[in-house]
Amino acid sequence: MKGNESMNEYKEKDYQIKLIDKITSKAIKQVEKERGIKARNYISEWFRYVELVSEKLNKYLN
Repeated sequence: MKGNESMNEYKEKDYQIKLIDKITSKAIKQVEKERGIKARNYISEWFRYVELVSEKLNKYLN
């Protein structure tokens, strides 16, 4: 039984890591797409990135 519990924990953590990776990757691509050919503004891009990630993660937390 104990091995089964740790395996389930591992699967859950693996799922969460993959989910976070997917969400953050999509957010980066979206920020780059929105920027287009404009000059980089790291601060505004950072806030937009946080906004996008927060939106997507909220779906899984609620």
